[in-house]
Amino acid sequence: MRTKFVTFFIVCFLPLSLSAQSKREMEAEADIQAAKQAQAAGDYARAVAGYQAAVKLMPEVPELSVNLGIAYYLHKDYDKAIAALLQALKRKPALEGANLYLGMAYIRTSQFAASIDPLKKAVAINPQLRLAHINLGASYHELERDEEAVQVLQHAAKIFPNDPEVLYSLGSLYYRLMFRAYGKMAQVAPNSYRYDQVMGQSFEAREEYPAAIVEFEKAIKENPVAPGLHYALGNVLWLQGHWPEARQEFEAELAISPEDYQSTWKLGNSYLQERQYDKALPYLEKALHEKPTLGGAYQDLGKLYMETHDNGRALFYLKKVVQMNPEVPTPHYLLSLTYRRLGDVEASRAEMGMFEKMKKEENERRLPPDAMFAGTQRDAEKTPSSETPNPDNPQ
Repeated sequence: MRTKFVTFFIVCFLPLSLSAQSKREMEAEADIQAAKQAQAAGDYARAVAGYQAAVKLMPEVPELSVNLGIAYYLHKDYDKAIAALLQALKRKPALEGANLYLGMAYIRTSQFAASIDPLKKAVAINPQLRLAHINLGASYHELERDEEAVQVLQHAAKIFPNDPEVLYSLGSLYYRLMFRAYGKMAQVAPNSYRYDQVMGQSFEAREEYPAAIVEFEKAIKENPVAPGLHYALGNVLWLQGHWPEARQEFEAELAISPEDYQSTWKLGNSYLQERQYDKALPYLEKALHEKPTLGGAYQDLGKLYMETHDNGRALFYLKKVVQMNPEVPTPHYLLSLTYRRLGDVEASRAEMGMFEKMKKEENERRLPPDAMFAGTQRDAEKTPSSETPNPDNPQ
């Protein structure tokens, strides 16, 4: 997959003094204004002509060469952009726009090694220049310097935690690295249990559960004591509501990996689904002991105590879920029911209002496939009974 590089317009125009201007300066100012207007209108050829005229009049001003280089870049004349930007940097090496666009022009001409230094300089001059980070990471990836690419984009994600371009670039890099590794596995070990495991995960992500089961069973047959395989098979059975069969696999996983809190939790959850509360309780408590931040276990304990009419304890566990994952709707619904049973009408209404608001927003949002949330609280809540609970039967 060819990397996509992102660009944007950060043209830094040089205003000339309006007082005591020489004839040369006035002519250059007129050329600059004409170039600005042309560039704003998308007429990059005319913008180039305007900046060429201004540079000819005032070659000692490096910012004009930067603007000319950027105009060349936008006109897709990358070789001339490189020449103009290098000329500007000879006079003033610390121009962030010149370094950024020089790096991007090198990328556009597939000179990835040459792009590294100017992009690194752009980042050093202005760490908030997100496209310098993005393009630097992309160049490292093209050069197969993937550790450096990951490092750059992870750092960018810390600076810009909510920027979609940064998140897309980092996610795309992870995605390509994953497929590169799995592609190599397919070449060197197509008959291995790990390859069967990957195939099973792929089918599971697409919710093709019967095919996933076949692949996980093949992997287990090849290596019955490999950690994670019995859990993977049990999880697919659990997602389909095959509780007894799922429990057999979770128990087999715990025999291999006693510390696997996910298997412990889902054993408890499967018993809870069948209303075997005495059997569910110790597994859910053990899962929380092993993983104190496991929101799914807190929610299941809240449901269990709602079912057994211990609303005080239900309130404790459900409030913990909301504290850890306030953006998840279902715990607010369960809290509303619990408050109602405890006679706190005002709190019940408030929680129901939050639940309805969140569900509406959730329905309006374009959500990516559940497979993209593997390992998150969202994945933990992906159960066969994750619909809105019935007020009289919150399970």
